[in-house]
Amino acid sequence: MDIGDSSIKLVRLERHSPYFSPTFYKIKDIRGIDLLPGYVADGELQQPEMVRKKLLLLLGKDGKNKPIKSRWVVANLPEPKTFLKLIEIETKPKDLTTEDVEFNARKHLPMDLGDVYLDWQIINNTDNTTQVLLGAVTKTISDSYTYLLESVGLNIIALEIEALSIARAMITANKSYEGEARMILDLGAVRSHLILYDKNSIQFSTKLNYSGNLINTALVQQLKISWNEAEQLKIKNGLAHDSKNAKYLKILTNLTDTLIDEIKKNLQFYQEHFPAPNPVTHITLCGGSSALSKLDVNIAKKTKIPTIVGNPWKNIFSKLKDDTDRAMDSSLATTIGLGLRAVHNPFEK
Repeated sequence: MDIGDSSIKLVRLERHSPYFSPTFYKIKDIRGIDLLPGYVADGELQQPEMVRKKLLLLLGKDGKNKPIKSRWVVANLPEPKTFLKLIEIETKPKDLTTEDVEFNARKHLPMDLGDVYLDWQIINNTDNTTQVLLGAVTKTISDSYTYLLESVGLNIIALEIEALSIARAMITANKSYEGEARMILDLGAVRSHLILYDKNSIQFSTKLNYSGNLINTALVQQLKISWNEAEQLKIKNGLAHDSKNAKYLKILTNLTDTLIDEIKKNLQFYQEHFPAPNPVTHITLCGGSSALSKLDVNIAKKTKIPTIVGNPWKNIFSKLKDDTDRAMDSSLATTIGLGLRAVHNPFEK
């Protein structure tokens, strides 16, 4: 379940592992519901009771829609309220303790250790050092999401940092990426962020000053049109000239150039500040705003790195006949990644 600022989306999967056949997943449900502005703001539950009512409606517990009877859930934690970073600790993996990780985490966390829930995972190691992926979320945010989900009768398998879910969906499973890194751009309606994936792990993620709403706001202010008109213009033209609005393409180009500048700065940051980085050989787009026509072409041209809108269904291997209709719905990347983790529920065994 992906709880965002403007909507809640869920994907329910069922895992199948037939004898002598590869594992595949049946898609049992795909549902979504819009949230009014102000219900959730920058990841904070501003109107938790109203969000709870929307959740009950989504789950079919209002008596009107078909109910979802599954009680287990993996949900996302809001990106602006979480911290994710790969760090190196000068201790052998077999000697590493939680106390060692917490001591080193204090050097990197932008918040007090006592105010967060901290989790960690060993990624790589050498003879004398260990690479650890740190994840942290403020306790108040995590507790509010826990209470919300439990209040509608759901048992939480895990609350996950959004970047991890996106990578699980957008990075091809069981594929070797030796000698090359990947960049994922999650471009949403409200906010966007960049994920750098290398050496079988997320290296870092960071916020981007780009979103569907930012584009709409610029069009409304500079073209003196309504929000709905701006949305329709964006969908119709993408990064192409509009015959009735001479300023349109310049507005979109300026915003896109700002995005590309941020991409280049983060590419340079990775090459200069991380040990033995591999070159980024591919940029994958996801999120609702990634569907903007010719955005991938512009990014590829100006970064000189192949860029495509990714397919978040590629690790599902589902046998549903109608999957082709959803194959490029990149706005579901987070939700699908959460579903792929939820389907391996350890508490059902």
